[in-house]
Amino acid sequence: MFLKKLVSSYSLLLSLGAFYLGSIMLSGEGVFADFPPEWIGVMPFNSWNSLALFGMIVFGLGNAAAAVYGFTKKNNRIFLLAIVLGALCFAGALMPAVLLGEWYLSTVYLFMAGALQILLSIIGLFFVKSRKGGSALTSQR
Repeated sequence: MFLKKLVSSYSLLLSLGAFYLGSIMLSGEGVFADFPPEWIGVMPFNSWNSLALFGMIVFGLGNAAAAVYGFTKKNNRIFLLAIVLGALCFAGALMPAVLLGEWYLSTVYLFMAGALQILLSIIGLFFVKSRKGGSALTSQR
């Protein structure tokens, strides 16, 4: 099914992006040289390293596992996994706005990435459900 492969491929792309950005954050160069002092004590992270490791573990490994699951399994649970991961991305992007009261340019990109993952998955669920006339989470033939 095309939508299943599309959601799996998008999850793989998000996984690669999380590992790439995490490795840049771990390098501590450029914009990641100094952690903003106004974030310390407000955000749940004290350094770029802890934020990078969290992102690589949750979003990198999570989306990689979802992509592998989507490519290898014959059921449609990839759509639910992608919705959960997209919601986590969306919530993670919202955190600085809520805790600090500030918006950043990267927040917009994370909102878009999470929203697209959720949207593709919802379309996939409805398409599979309407095509089969039953539950969207049953096995494909």
